[in-house]
Amino acid sequence: MNDSPKYNPSEHVDVCLLLEGTYPYVRGGVSTWVKQLIEGMPDLTFSIIFLGASPDDYDEPAYPIPDNVRHIEIHYLMGSDEEPQKKKKLFARKSDKAALFERNAELHNMLTDSEQQGAPVAAEVVRDFTSLTTGSDAITGNDLFHSDESWKAIREKYVDAPEGLDFNHFFWSVRTMHGPLFTISKIVENAPSANMYHSVSTGYAGYLGAMLKSKTGKPYIISEHGIYTKEREIDLAHVDWIPEELDPFKVGLDDSMGYLRQTWIRFFRSLGRMSYSAADHIYTLYNGNRLRQIEDGCPEDLLTIIPNGVSVANLTKIRRADDAPVPPVLALIGRIVPIKDIKTFVRAMRIVVAKVPDAKGWLVGPEEEDPAYVAECKALVASFGLEDSVQFLGFQKLTDIFPQIGLTVLTSVSEGQPLTTLEGFAAGIPTVTTDVGSCKELIYGDTEEDRAYGAAGAMVPIANPAAFAEAVIPLLTDNNKWREARDAGIKRVEALYDEKDMLERYHTIYINQIGNSGQAPAAKLKQAGGL
Repeated sequence: MNDSPKYNPSEHVDVCLLLEGTYPYVRGGVSTWVKQLIEGMPDLTFSIIFLGASPDDYDEPAYPIPDNVRHIEIHYLMGSDEEPQKKKKLFARKSDKAALFERNAELHNMLTDSEQQGAPVAAEVVRDFTSLTTGSDAITGNDLFHSDESWKAIREKYVDAPEGLDFNHFFWSVRTMHGPLFTISKIVENAPSANMYHSVSTGYAGYLGAMLKSKTGKPYIISEHGIYTKEREIDLAHVDWIPEELDPFKVGLDDSMGYLRQTWIRFFRSLGRMSYSAADHIYTLYNGNRLRQIEDGCPEDLLTIIPNGVSVANLTKIRRADDAPVPPVLALIGRIVPIKDIKTFVRAMRIVVAKVPDAKGWLVGPEEEDPAYVAECKALVASFGLEDSVQFLGFQKLTDIFPQIGLTVLTSVSEGQPLTTLEGFAAGIPTVTTDVGSCKELIYGDTEEDRAYGAAGAMVPIANPAAFAEAVIPLLTDNNKWREARDAGIKRVEALYDEKDMLERYHTIYINQIGNSGQAPAAKLKQAGGL
Protein backbone atom coordinates (compact mmCIF):
# COMPACT_ATOMS: atom_id res chain seq x y z
CA MET A 1 0.00 0.00 0.00
CA ASN A 2 1.30 3.48 -0.86
CA ASP A 3 -0.14 6.52 0.86
CA SER A 4 2.25 9.39 1.43
CA PRO A 5 2.86 13.12 1.07
CA LYS A 6 5.36 12.40 -1.71
CA TYR A 7 5.29 9.45 -4.04
CA ASN A 8 7.44 9.54 -7.15
CA PRO A 9 9.20 6.18 -7.48
CA SER A 10 10.22 6.89 -11.05
CA GLU A 11 12.82 9.44 -9.95
CA HIS A 12 16.21 7.86 -9.45
CA VAL A 13 17.86 8.78 -6.11
CA ASP A 14 21.18 8.30 -4.39
CA VAL A 15 20.02 6.49 -1.24
CA CYS A 16 16.85 4.56 -0.48
CA LEU A 17 16.33 4.43 3.29
CA LEU A 18 14.52 1.39 4.71
CA LEU A 19 12.81 2.41 7.94
CA GLU A 20 10.65 0.30 10.24
CA GLY A 21 8.38 2.12 12.70
CA THR A 22 10.46 5.28 12.83
CA TYR A 23 11.07 8.45 10.72
CA PRO A 24 9.10 10.32 9.52
CA TYR A 25 5.95 9.04 11.29
CA VAL A 26 7.26 8.22 14.78
CA ARG A 27 9.33 10.52 16.96
CA GLY A 28 12.34 9.19 18.84
CA GLY A 29 16.12 8.96 18.90
CA VAL A 30 16.45 6.92 15.70
CA SER A 31 14.06 9.26 13.89
CA THR A 32 16.12 12.25 15.01
CA TRP A 33 19.24 10.53 13.68
CA VAL A 34 17.61 9.88 10.29
CA LYS A 35 16.50 13.51 10.16
CA GLN A 36 20.07 14.62 10.88
CA LEU A 37 21.39 12.38 8.13
CA ILE A 38 19.01 13.61 5.43
CA GLU A 39 19.16 17.30 6.31
CA GLY A 40 22.94 17.16 6.76
CA MET A 41 23.47 15.98 3.17
CA PRO A 42 21.54 18.37 0.91
CA ASP A 43 23.76 17.40 -2.03
CA LEU A 44 22.34 13.83 -2.01
CA THR A 45 18.82 12.67 -2.82
CA PHE A 46 16.83 10.14 -0.79
CA SER A 47 13.75 7.98 -1.02
CA ILE A 48 12.10 6.30 1.97
CA ILE A 49 10.37 2.96 2.25
CA PHE A 50 8.51 3.09 5.56
CA LEU A 51 7.29 -0.15 7.15
CA GLY A 52 4.53 0.23 9.72
CA ALA A 53 2.29 -2.16 11.60
CA SER A 54 -1.18 -1.02 10.50
CA PRO A 55 -2.79 2.17 9.14
CA ASP A 56 -4.40 2.95 12.50
CA ASP A 57 -0.97 3.41 14.08
CA TYR A 58 0.14 6.40 11.99
CA ASP A 59 -1.24 9.79 11.10
CA GLU A 60 0.56 12.69 9.43
CA PRO A 61 4.38 12.77 9.33
CA ALA A 62 5.87 13.88 12.63
CA TYR A 63 8.62 15.81 10.82
CA PRO A 64 8.68 18.19 7.85
CA ILE A 65 9.93 16.35 4.77
CA PRO A 66 13.13 17.91 3.35
CA ASP A 67 13.30 18.77 -0.36
CA ASN A 68 16.03 16.19 -1.00
CA VAL A 69 13.58 13.40 -0.06
CA ARG A 70 12.11 12.72 -3.48
CA HIS A 71 9.51 10.17 -2.49
CA ILE A 72 8.11 8.19 0.42
CA GLU A 73 6.11 5.01 0.26
CA ILE A 74 4.31 3.40 3.18
CA HIS A 75 3.66 -0.30 3.58
CA TYR A 76 1.74 -1.94 6.42
CA LEU A 77 2.93 -5.34 7.60
CA MET A 78 -0.06 -6.44 9.65
CA GLY A 79 -2.93 -7.34 7.36
CA SER A 80 -3.10 -8.15 3.68
CA ASP A 81 -5.62 -8.06 0.86
CA GLU A 82 -4.77 -11.72 0.31
CA GLU A 83 -5.81 -12.83 3.78
CA PRO A 84 -8.86 -15.12 3.95
CA GLN A 85 -12.25 -13.57 4.54
CA LYS A 86 -14.32 -14.76 7.49
CA LYS A 87 -16.42 -17.21 5.51
CA LYS A 88 -13.75 -18.29 3.05
CA LYS A 89 -12.28 -21.75 3.43
CA LEU A 90 -8.66 -21.42 4.46
CA PHE A 91 -7.11 -24.18 2.38
CA ALA A 92 -9.37 -24.73 -0.57
CA ARG A 93 -7.13 -25.36 -3.54
CA LYS A 94 -4.16 -27.22 -4.80
CA SER A 95 -1.43 -25.30 -6.56
CA ASP A 96 1.33 -26.23 -8.98
CA LYS A 97 4.01 -25.01 -6.58
CA ALA A 98 4.87 -28.19 -4.70
CA ALA A 99 8.52 -27.99 -5.77
CA LEU A 100 8.73 -24.38 -4.58
CA PHE A 101 7.32 -25.33 -1.18
CA GLU A 102 9.81 -28.20 -0.94
CA ARG A 103 12.68 -25.80 -1.58
CA ASN A 104 11.15 -23.37 0.90
CA ALA A 105 11.21 -26.10 3.56
CA GLU A 106 14.86 -26.84 2.77
CA LEU A 107 15.71 -23.16 3.16
CA HIS A 108 13.97 -23.01 6.55
CA ASN A 109 16.05 -25.96 7.72
CA MET A 110 19.24 -24.38 6.39
CA LEU A 111 18.44 -21.15 8.18
CA THR A 112 17.86 -23.01 11.44
CA ASP A 113 21.33 -24.47 11.09
CA SER A 114 23.00 -21.26 9.94
CA GLU A 115 23.90 -20.23 13.48
CA GLN A 116 26.58 -22.89 13.23
CA GLN A 117 27.27 -22.60 9.52
CA GLY A 118 27.60 -18.83 9.39
CA ALA A 119 26.88 -16.02 6.97
CA PRO A 120 27.41 -17.86 3.63
CA VAL A 121 24.45 -20.14 4.37
CA ALA A 122 22.26 -17.19 5.38
CA ALA A 123 23.26 -15.42 2.16
CA GLU A 124 22.21 -18.44 0.11
CA VAL A 125 18.88 -18.53 1.94
CA VAL A 126 18.26 -14.85 1.18
CA ARG A 127 19.05 -15.34 -2.50
CA ASP A 128 16.73 -18.33 -2.87
CA PHE A 129 13.93 -16.86 -0.73
CA THR A 130 14.04 -13.81 -3.00
CA SER A 131 13.76 -16.04 -6.05
CA LEU A 132 10.92 -18.08 -4.54
CA THR A 133 8.78 -15.09 -3.52
CA THR A 134 9.24 -12.66 -6.42
CA GLY A 135 8.35 -13.01 -10.08
CA SER A 136 5.36 -14.40 -11.97
CA ASP A 137 5.69 -17.96 -10.62
CA ALA A 138 6.43 -17.03 -6.99
CA ILE A 139 4.95 -18.35 -3.78
CA THR A 140 2.53 -15.61 -2.73
CA GLY A 141 0.64 -14.59 0.36
CA ASN A 142 -2.39 -16.12 -1.27
CA ASP A 143 -0.55 -19.46 -1.35
CA LEU A 144 0.36 -19.08 2.32
CA PHE A 145 -3.26 -18.48 3.28
CA HIS A 146 -5.09 -20.88 0.96
CA SER A 147 -2.96 -23.66 -0.51
CA ASP A 148 -2.79 -27.32 0.49
CA GLU A 149 1.01 -27.11 0.36
CA SER A 150 1.00 -24.41 3.02
CA TRP A 151 -1.35 -26.46 5.20
CA LYS A 152 0.98 -29.45 4.90
CA ALA A 153 4.05 -27.36 5.77
CA ILE A 154 2.44 -25.89 8.89
CA ARG A 155 1.21 -29.31 10.02
CA GLU A 156 4.73 -30.71 9.66
CA LYS A 157 6.16 -27.92 11.79
CA TYR A 158 3.48 -28.42 14.42
CA VAL A 159 4.70 -32.01 14.93
CA ASP A 160 7.88 -30.54 16.45
CA ALA A 161 5.96 -28.39 18.94
CA PRO A 162 5.60 -29.44 22.61
CA GLU A 163 2.62 -31.59 23.48
CA GLY A 164 -0.32 -29.52 24.65
CA LEU A 165 0.35 -26.48 22.49
CA ASP A 166 -2.92 -25.44 20.85
CA PHE A 167 -2.73 -25.95 17.07
CA ASN A 168 -5.04 -23.04 16.29
CA HIS A 169 -2.77 -20.63 18.12
CA PHE A 170 0.32 -22.16 16.53
CA PHE A 171 -1.21 -21.78 13.06
CA TRP A 172 -2.10 -18.12 13.50
CA SER A 173 1.34 -17.38 14.97
CA VAL A 174 3.03 -18.86 11.90
CA ARG A 175 0.74 -16.95 9.58
CA THR A 176 1.23 -13.65 11.43
CA MET A 177 4.98 -14.17 11.43
CA HIS A 178 5.34 -14.91 7.74
CA GLY A 179 2.60 -12.74 6.23
CA PRO A 180 4.75 -9.57 6.24
CA LEU A 181 7.45 -11.35 4.22
CA PHE A 182 5.08 -11.48 1.25
CA THR A 183 4.36 -7.77 1.60
CA ILE A 184 8.12 -7.24 1.50
CA SER A 185 8.39 -9.38 -1.64
CA LYS A 186 5.86 -7.11 -3.36
CA ILE A 187 7.88 -4.05 -2.31
CA VAL A 188 10.99 -5.56 -3.86
CA GLU A 189 9.25 -6.12 -7.17
CA ASN A 190 8.26 -2.44 -7.37
CA ALA A 191 11.14 -0.84 -5.46
CA PRO A 192 12.17 2.73 -6.25
CA SER A 193 15.30 3.23 -8.30
CA ALA A 194 18.35 4.05 -6.17
CA ASN A 195 22.13 3.85 -6.26
CA MET A 196 22.17 2.08 -2.90
CA TYR A 197 19.99 0.91 0.01
CA HIS A 198 20.43 1.71 3.70
CA SER A 199 18.48 0.05 6.51
CA VAL A 200 18.50 1.51 10.01
CA SER A 201 17.76 -1.85 11.66
CA THR A 202 17.65 -5.55 10.95
CA GLY A 203 14.16 -7.06 11.39
CA TYR A 204 11.70 -6.69 8.53
CA ALA A 205 13.48 -3.58 7.18
CA GLY A 206 16.80 -5.39 7.26
CA TYR A 207 15.32 -8.38 5.45
CA LEU A 208 13.87 -5.99 2.85
CA GLY A 209 17.37 -4.62 2.32
CA ALA A 210 18.77 -8.13 1.93
CA MET A 211 16.17 -8.94 -0.73
CA LEU A 212 16.79 -5.67 -2.56
CA LYS A 213 20.50 -6.41 -2.57
CA SER A 214 19.83 -9.87 -3.96
CA LYS A 215 17.38 -8.59 -6.58
CA THR A 216 19.26 -5.49 -7.77
CA GLY A 217 22.91 -6.10 -6.93
CA LYS A 218 23.11 -2.53 -5.61
CA PRO A 219 25.15 -1.72 -2.46
CA TYR A 220 23.37 -2.27 0.86
CA ILE A 221 24.44 -1.08 4.31
CA ILE A 222 22.94 -1.36 7.80
CA SER A 223 23.19 1.08 10.71
CA GLU A 224 22.02 -0.49 13.96
CA HIS A 225 21.23 1.72 16.92
CA GLY A 226 19.36 -0.47 19.39
CA ILE A 227 19.85 -4.18 18.68
CA TYR A 228 16.59 -5.22 17.00
CA THR A 229 16.63 -8.85 18.18
CA LYS A 230 17.34 -7.83 21.76
CA GLU A 231 14.51 -5.32 21.82
CA ARG A 232 12.08 -7.83 20.32
CA GLU A 233 13.08 -10.35 23.02
CA ILE A 234 12.21 -7.77 25.67
CA ASP A 235 8.90 -6.98 23.96
CA LEU A 236 8.01 -10.66 23.63
CA ALA A 237 8.58 -11.29 27.31
CA HIS A 238 5.68 -8.97 28.12
CA VAL A 239 3.15 -9.39 25.32
CA ASP A 240 -0.34 -10.52 26.27
CA TRP A 241 -1.32 -11.97 22.89
CA ILE A 242 0.34 -15.29 23.74
CA PRO A 243 -2.09 -16.64 26.36
CA GLU A 244 -0.41 -18.48 29.21
CA GLU A 245 -2.90 -21.34 29.08
CA LEU A 246 -1.94 -21.94 25.44
CA ASP A 247 1.78 -21.64 26.14
CA PRO A 248 2.37 -23.76 29.25
CA PHE A 249 6.15 -23.69 28.89
CA LYS A 250 6.64 -19.98 29.59
CA VAL A 251 8.91 -19.17 32.54
CA GLY A 252 10.65 -15.87 31.95
CA LEU A 253 13.02 -13.82 29.78
CA ASP A 254 15.57 -16.55 29.18
CA ASP A 255 16.04 -19.80 27.28
CA SER A 256 13.09 -21.35 29.08
CA MET A 257 10.61 -18.85 27.67
CA GLY A 258 7.47 -20.32 26.17
CA TYR A 259 7.67 -22.22 22.93
CA LEU A 260 5.76 -19.63 20.91
CA ARG A 261 7.84 -16.80 22.29
CA GLN A 262 11.00 -18.71 21.44
CA THR A 263 9.64 -19.33 17.95
CA TRP A 264 9.17 -15.60 17.45
CA ILE A 265 12.65 -14.88 18.81
CA ARG A 266 14.23 -17.45 16.48
CA PHE A 267 12.33 -15.84 13.62
CA PHE A 268 13.71 -12.37 14.37
CA ARG A 269 17.21 -13.78 14.86
CA SER A 270 16.91 -15.40 11.44
CA LEU A 271 15.91 -12.09 9.90
CA GLY A 272 18.95 -10.57 11.56
CA ARG A 273 21.35 -13.18 10.19
CA MET A 274 19.93 -12.79 6.69
CA SER A 275 20.20 -9.00 6.95
CA TYR A 276 23.84 -9.20 8.06
CA SER A 277 24.74 -11.76 5.40
CA ALA A 278 23.59 -9.53 2.56
CA ALA A 279 25.07 -6.23 3.75
CA ASP A 280 28.19 -4.75 2.22
CA HIS A 281 28.94 -3.18 5.59
CA ILE A 282 27.32 -2.76 9.01
CA TYR A 283 27.73 0.33 11.19
CA THR A 284 27.18 0.31 14.93
CA LEU A 285 27.30 2.87 17.75
CA TYR A 286 29.68 1.41 20.31
CA ASN A 287 31.61 -1.71 21.18
CA GLY A 288 28.89 -3.29 23.32
CA ASN A 289 26.56 -3.26 20.31
CA ARG A 290 29.35 -4.63 18.15
CA LEU A 291 29.92 -7.64 20.41
CA ARG A 292 26.20 -8.45 20.48
CA GLN A 293 25.99 -8.20 16.69
CA ILE A 294 28.88 -10.64 16.29
CA GLU A 295 27.13 -13.00 18.70
CA ASP A 296 23.99 -12.71 16.56
CA GLY A 297 25.85 -13.76 13.42
CA CYS A 298 27.24 -10.51 12.02
CA PRO A 299 30.62 -11.02 10.26
CA GLU A 300 33.19 -9.23 12.42
CA ASP A 301 35.14 -7.86 9.46
CA LEU A 302 32.06 -5.98 8.21
CA LEU A 303 31.50 -3.99 11.41
CA THR A 304 32.59 -0.40 11.99
CA ILE A 305 31.78 1.82 14.97
CA ILE A 306 30.42 5.30 14.21
CA PRO A 307 29.00 6.99 17.32
CA ASN A 308 26.04 9.34 17.33
CA GLY A 309 26.60 13.04 17.00
CA VAL A 310 24.67 16.13 18.07
CA SER A 311 24.70 19.76 17.01
CA VAL A 312 27.09 21.06 19.64
CA ALA A 313 27.27 24.52 18.06
CA ASN A 314 23.51 25.08 18.27
CA LEU A 315 23.06 23.62 21.76
CA THR A 316 25.94 25.63 23.19
CA LYS A 317 23.78 28.73 22.75
CA ILE A 318 21.26 27.62 25.39
CA ARG A 319 23.69 26.74 28.20
CA ARG A 320 22.86 28.58 31.40
CA ALA A 321 25.34 30.93 33.06
CA ASP A 322 27.87 29.35 35.39
CA ASP A 323 26.39 31.04 38.45
CA ALA A 324 22.74 30.35 37.54
CA PRO A 325 20.71 28.23 39.99
CA VAL A 326 20.09 24.59 39.09
CA PRO A 327 16.35 23.89 38.65
CA PRO A 328 15.32 20.79 40.66
CA VAL A 329 13.71 19.35 37.54
CA LEU A 330 14.36 15.88 36.07
CA ALA A 331 13.37 15.39 32.45
CA LEU A 332 12.90 11.91 31.01
CA ILE A 333 12.87 12.64 27.30
CA GLY A 334 11.54 9.79 25.18
CA ARG A 335 8.52 7.80 24.07
CA ILE A 336 6.13 6.73 26.84
CA VAL A 337 6.49 2.99 26.23
CA PRO A 338 7.39 -0.03 28.41
CA ILE A 339 10.98 -0.29 27.16
CA LYS A 340 11.61 3.13 28.75
CA ASP A 341 10.33 1.77 32.10
CA ILE A 342 8.43 4.93 33.00
CA LYS A 343 7.01 3.24 36.09
CA THR A 344 10.45 3.01 37.70
CA PHE A 345 10.85 6.74 37.10
CA VAL A 346 7.52 7.43 38.81
CA ARG A 347 8.44 5.23 41.79
CA ALA A 348 11.81 6.97 42.05
CA MET A 349 10.14 10.38 42.00
CA ARG A 350 8.11 9.37 45.06
CA ILE A 351 11.41 8.96 46.94
CA VAL A 352 12.99 12.09 45.46
CA VAL A 353 10.02 14.31 46.34
CA ALA A 354 10.03 13.02 49.92
CA LYS A 355 13.58 14.42 50.34
CA VAL A 356 13.47 17.32 47.87
CA PRO A 357 9.85 18.57 48.08
CA ASP A 358 10.16 21.08 45.24
CA ALA A 359 11.58 18.51 42.80
CA LYS A 360 9.68 17.94 39.56
CA GLY A 361 9.72 15.04 37.14
CA TRP A 362 8.87 15.83 33.55
CA LEU A 363 7.98 13.15 31.02
CA VAL A 364 8.74 14.72 27.66
CA GLY A 365 7.75 12.62 24.70
CA PRO A 366 4.95 11.27 22.52
CA GLU A 367 2.20 9.21 24.12
CA GLU A 368 0.50 7.78 21.02
CA GLU A 369 2.47 4.55 20.63
CA ASP A 370 1.06 2.65 23.63
CA PRO A 371 -1.99 4.42 25.10
CA ALA A 372 -2.72 1.58 27.53
CA TYR A 373 0.75 1.86 29.05
CA VAL A 374 0.44 5.65 29.27
CA ALA A 375 -2.83 5.20 31.18
CA GLU A 376 -1.14 2.78 33.60
CA CYS A 377 1.69 5.25 34.22
CA LYS A 378 -0.72 8.12 34.86
CA ALA A 379 -2.71 5.92 37.23
CA LEU A 380 0.50 5.12 39.12
CA VAL A 381 1.27 8.84 39.43
CA ALA A 382 -2.23 9.42 40.84
CA SER A 383 -1.97 6.49 43.26
CA PHE A 384 1.16 8.07 44.78
CA GLY A 385 -0.43 11.53 44.90
CA LEU A 386 2.30 12.92 42.62
CA GLU A 387 0.09 14.80 40.16
CA ASP A 388 1.78 18.11 41.07
CA SER A 389 5.28 16.66 40.91
CA VAL A 390 5.24 14.35 37.88
CA GLN A 391 3.95 15.89 34.67
CA PHE A 392 3.34 14.43 31.21
CA LEU A 393 4.30 17.17 28.76
CA GLY A 394 4.07 15.32 25.45
CA PHE A 395 6.41 16.22 22.63
CA GLN A 396 8.34 19.44 23.19
CA LYS A 397 11.22 21.25 21.53
CA LEU A 398 14.34 20.34 23.47
CA THR A 399 15.72 23.84 23.10
CA ASP A 400 12.70 24.97 25.16
CA ILE A 401 13.09 22.18 27.74
CA PHE A 402 16.83 22.21 28.46
CA PRO A 403 17.01 25.74 29.97
CA GLN A 404 14.32 24.73 32.50
CA ILE A 405 15.80 21.47 33.84
CA GLY A 406 18.64 20.30 36.05
CA LEU A 407 19.07 16.73 34.80
CA THR A 408 18.17 14.52 31.88
CA VAL A 409 17.31 11.00 33.05
CA LEU A 410 16.61 7.57 31.58
CA THR A 411 15.16 4.52 33.33
CA SER A 412 15.16 2.39 30.18
CA VAL A 413 15.64 -1.38 30.09
CA SER A 414 17.27 -1.08 26.67
CA GLU A 415 19.01 1.74 24.81
CA GLY A 416 21.62 2.16 22.15
CA GLN A 417 23.48 5.45 22.45
CA PRO A 418 20.77 7.88 23.55
CA LEU A 419 20.81 11.13 21.62
CA THR A 420 18.90 13.00 24.32
CA THR A 421 21.72 12.33 26.78
CA LEU A 422 24.29 13.71 24.34
CA GLU A 423 22.08 16.68 23.50
CA GLY A 424 21.76 17.36 27.20
CA PHE A 425 25.55 17.32 27.59
CA ALA A 426 25.91 19.81 24.73
CA ALA A 427 23.32 22.05 26.43
CA GLY A 428 25.19 21.80 29.73
CA ILE A 429 22.87 19.29 31.44
CA PRO A 430 24.29 16.23 33.25
CA THR A 431 22.42 12.93 33.41
CA VAL A 432 21.37 9.91 35.46
CA THR A 433 20.64 6.73 33.52
CA THR A 434 20.25 3.01 33.96
CA ASP A 435 23.10 0.70 33.00
CA VAL A 436 22.00 0.07 29.42
CA GLY A 437 23.52 0.48 25.99
CA SER A 438 26.50 2.81 25.89
CA CYS A 439 25.36 4.91 28.86
CA LYS A 440 28.35 3.83 30.95
CA GLU A 441 30.87 5.19 28.46
CA LEU A 442 28.79 8.34 27.89
CA ILE A 443 28.79 9.10 31.60
CA TYR A 444 32.21 7.82 32.70
CA GLY A 445 34.20 7.58 29.49
CA ASP A 446 35.64 4.66 27.57
CA THR A 447 39.34 5.30 26.93
CA GLU A 448 41.89 6.65 29.42
CA GLU A 449 41.76 10.06 27.76
CA ASP A 450 37.96 10.02 27.79
CA ARG A 451 37.76 9.01 31.45
CA ALA A 452 39.98 11.97 32.34
CA TYR A 453 37.07 14.29 31.58
CA GLY A 454 35.30 12.93 34.69
CA ALA A 455 31.78 11.64 35.38
CA ALA A 456 28.98 13.44 33.54
CA GLY A 457 26.38 12.24 36.05
CA ALA A 458 25.60 8.81 37.46
CA MET A 459 24.45 5.36 36.35
CA VAL A 460 22.26 2.92 38.29
CA PRO A 461 20.92 -0.64 37.86
CA ILE A 462 17.76 -1.32 35.87
CA ALA A 463 14.40 -1.23 37.71
CA ASN A 464 15.80 0.09 40.99
CA PRO A 465 13.87 3.22 42.06
CA ALA A 466 15.77 3.60 45.33
CA ALA A 467 19.19 3.54 43.63
CA PHE A 468 17.92 5.96 41.02
CA ALA A 469 16.69 8.42 43.64
CA GLU A 470 19.91 8.08 45.61
CA ALA A 471 21.91 9.05 42.51
CA VAL A 472 19.65 11.97 41.58
CA ILE A 473 19.39 13.76 44.92
CA PRO A 474 23.08 14.78 45.32
CA LEU A 475 23.17 16.22 41.82
CA LEU A 476 20.02 18.25 42.51
CA THR A 477 21.14 19.54 45.88
CA ASP A 478 24.92 20.01 45.58
CA ASN A 479 25.83 22.72 43.07
CA ASN A 480 29.50 21.75 43.01
CA LYS A 481 28.71 18.13 42.13
CA TRP A 482 26.28 19.29 39.46
CA ARG A 483 28.84 21.65 37.86
CA GLU A 484 31.55 18.98 37.86
CA ALA A 485 29.18 16.62 36.06
CA ARG A 486 28.09 19.37 33.66
CA ASP A 487 31.68 20.22 32.76
CA ALA A 488 32.55 16.56 32.16
CA GLY A 489 29.58 16.15 29.83
CA ILE A 490 30.46 19.26 27.85
CA LYS A 491 34.07 18.18 27.36
CA ARG A 492 33.08 14.65 26.32
CA VAL A 493 30.43 15.67 23.79
CA GLU A 494 32.61 18.35 22.25
CA ALA A 495 35.55 15.98 21.84
CA LEU A 496 33.79 12.79 20.72
CA TYR A 497 30.15 13.26 19.71
CA ASP A 498 29.89 16.27 17.42
CA GLU A 499 27.38 15.91 14.60
CA LYS A 500 29.88 17.24 12.05
CA ASP A 501 32.11 14.20 12.44
CA MET A 502 29.24 11.73 12.13
CA LEU A 503 27.84 13.38 9.02
CA GLU A 504 31.24 13.58 7.35
CA ARG A 505 31.82 9.87 7.88
CA TYR A 506 28.43 8.84 6.52
CA HIS A 507 28.74 11.18 3.57
CA THR A 508 32.03 9.52 2.66
CA ILE A 509 30.41 6.08 3.05
CA TYR A 510 27.55 7.04 0.73
CA ILE A 511 29.85 8.48 -1.94
CA ASN A 512 32.11 5.41 -1.83
CA GLN A 513 29.21 2.94 -1.97
CA ILE A 514 27.56 4.83 -4.82
CA GLY A 515 30.90 4.74 -6.62
CA ASN A 516 31.06 0.99 -6.02
CA SER A 517 27.70 0.66 -7.79
CA GLY A 518 29.24 2.23 -10.88
CA GLN A 519 27.15 5.39 -10.51
CA ALA A 520 27.69 9.04 -9.80
CA PRO A 521 25.44 10.77 -7.25
CA ALA A 522 21.99 11.24 -8.76
CA ALA A 523 22.00 15.04 -8.35
CA LYS A 524 25.23 15.34 -10.36
CA LEU A 525 23.89 13.06 -13.09
CA LYS A 526 20.73 15.13 -13.29
CA GLN A 527 22.74 18.34 -13.61
CA ALA A 528 24.73 16.72 -16.42
CA GLY A 529 21.57 15.62 -18.20
CA GLY A 530 22.12 11.95 -17.41
CA LEU A 531 18.77 11.35 -15.68
